[in-house]
Amino acid sequence: MRERSSFLRNRRSTSHAVRLPVDAFSIDRESREPIQQQIYTALRDLILRGVLTPGLKLPSSRELSRNILVSRNTVVRAYEQLNSEGYVETRHGAKTYVANIPSPSSSVMRHDMSEKTGHVSRFAHAFDTETRIDFGADRSALRPSTPDVAVFPFKTWNRLFGRHLLHPNVDLFNYNYDLGYPPLQEAIARYVQAYRGVVCEPRQVVVTNGAQAALDLLSRILLEDGDVVWMEEPGYVNARLVFSAAGADIEPLNVTEEGWGLQNVPEGNIRLIYTTPSCQHPLGLSMRVEQRLRLLEIANRKAAWIIEDDFDSEYRLFGRSIPAMQGNDNFGLTIYVGTFAKTLFPAIRVGFMVVPQSICEQVKRAALYCGQQVSLPLQATLSDFIMNGHFASHLRRTRRLYAERREAFLKLGQKYLSEWMDPFEADVGIQIAFRFKRPLDDVAIASKANDVKLNVIPLSRYYYREPVRGLLLGYAAIDERAMQSHLALLAEVIKEQIS
Repeated sequence: MRERSSFLRNRRSTSHAVRLPVDAFSIDRESREPIQQQIYTALRDLILRGVLTPGLKLPSSRELSRNILVSRNTVVRAYEQLNSEGYVETRHGAKTYVANIPSPSSSVMRHDMSEKTGHVSRFAHAFDTETRIDFGADRSALRPSTPDVAVFPFKTWNRLFGRHLLHPNVDLFNYNYDLGYPPLQEAIARYVQAYRGVVCEPRQVVVTNGAQAALDLLSRILLEDGDVVWMEEPGYVNARLVFSAAGADIEPLNVTEEGWGLQNVPEGNIRLIYTTPSCQHPLGLSMRVEQRLRLLEIANRKAAWIIEDDFDSEYRLFGRSIPAMQGNDNFGLTIYVGTFAKTLFPAIRVGFMVVPQSICEQVKRAALYCGQQVSLPLQATLSDFIMNGHFASHLRRTRRLYAERREAFLKLGQKYLSEWMDPFEADVGIQIAFRFKRPLDDVAIASKANDVKLNVIPLSRYYYREPVRGLLLGYAAIDERAMQSHLALLAEVIKEQIS
């Protein structure tokens, strides 16, 4: 039952308790909100709206409690909260008065806010034109870059994580190891040395909140307004966005099935080269060694940094993974960026950089003050997972599984999609890029496909200048039965869009 009460005192003088408008003060005894909070909120709102003006005396706690039929202590606690936040003040023998605070009219406030809503930085506006693809949260379907989290050994992971909670090391629960948990830095260094051919020491490893956070941080450290970034075309959209937000000018490094177009080097200075040589994003191609060496020579001649984003390189499904380009860099210009989102599970949000010795301390200082710290218990669990051999075992299992699924997906793609599109020739990664055989609107087709929760991406999204039309499809997270269902549905979407 809701009761409504009001103060009955005269408001002609500040020496008297103020009279509230009828129905301005209500107590809902059926509400889950505490009565103390209801009193506080009602009085605060009346003060902010200017109904209760500065200097007006409020009723005593005893009088207010009697009027609204609550205990005096409840009113006292509400008054104390108002006093602690500066809405009222107590003086003259514990009497309570409205404090002297600014109280602009609501119409003025609305006008001021509407005038200011567009005033954000150039950095924020850099993302205005990019359309976000909202995938269905309830299923992976054909979403690219999505591993099968159902095969991850969560029982083992939970046991390792629980051990740090049951037998806590105090160091893991304080402000420590801002740039990475030392055992994890050691584990990552060993892993990239053994499996990726990276040359580094543990101190060069900086742990970040995912690879994207590393790219954002590097863009702010390395780039200034007007600097040129030579970046793969097609290329990783989120990298292009953060480079542009940092004020850089993007020049395309064209990539086709014939390789990287290194003959068309931009004139003038190049500050940064961004590349995914072991698994080109999104085409899944691998850069040949002669092109890697040529790119390193160009970077040295231009005094440019290289960001090697080692995207999906672990999943070269036939033969051994191609070593990272960083291991061939005798000039010390390559910053190696990696992630565990594809090899473990996306929500882990843990990435890392291997930073050249020459800028290691500057990058660490920037990471420290830009909030790049990752949960220490999470880092400790990941370190144990790697050092105890679970990571290597999981990689072996998923490589076999994804190789089988890739083969099945290509056969089913031939069956259902070959009338309209062909896959790029590639053998790396957990997604496959398809190009249309004739001019079709890949954005419209992807939109229709995503309306039925297929979760695909138009290939043109990855091109900055002259797009190739097609679709990027993921296969790793679904079994053969789901593949057949999804690809048959995608074929129906394409037919409908064409007709």
